[in-house]
Amino acid sequence: MPHWLEEAEREEQRKKEKPSRESAKVQDKIFRIRQNYEANKDTYENFITYFFDLCERANNLPHEKKLPWVRIDFKRKDSKLENRLYYASTAESIDKVIKSRSIPFFKRQHFKHLRSIHFNVSKKMDYAEVEVRDDYLAKTRLKSKDEDKTDIYDDGFKRVKVVFEYEMKKLNKELSMTVLDWLVFKKDISSLPFGEEDFKYDRRKKHNQL
Repeated sequence: MPHWLEEAEREEQRKKEKPSRESAKVQDKIFRIRQNYEANKDTYENFITYFFDLCERANNLPHEKKLPWVRIDFKRKDSKLENRLYYASTAESIDKVIKSRSIPFFKRQHFKHLRSIHFNVSKKMDYAEVEVRDDYLAKTRLKSKDEDKTDIYDDGFKRVKVVFEYEMKKLNKELSMTVLDWLVFKKDISSLPFGEEDFKYDRRKKHNQL
């Protein structure tokens, strides 16, 4: 049986080696992403440019042509993985009668319906990662201490936060138009072409498992 001193020393050594192993994994991932980007740079950048132009064209429409949304936010996000991460997002306001745990047990609640899509270069050669998010946030106003605060029991909304690995060669103008239609609430999520064969993981389930 190992002496407690030797066991403690080994444990401390493992702690010191862990950051080094994790750093090596990150560097390997960055290297593979860089290789993938160099091999598919034109395809990826042309798609991002075309999609950005589509979003800007939509943003330039008169206000009455854009309702229920107001603006598509399109941004590049810095990443330590250098994976050329871009995302576009929109929002609409909706009302819905929901169940609550306090009186009244049914009430009309205001929600902000959020949609966003993220694109980045994958470590898997010839693939991009696509993250689709469809979420609802309850809008609440500030209440005094004497007012009851409604506790939402079930709003009935299906929330989505999934990641796909999608072939670079499928990043084209048709995909841009399809994503735009979904972002501006013209189509539902079933209109997106990402299927089971492209599925990587569900961020909501992954988060719950941590």
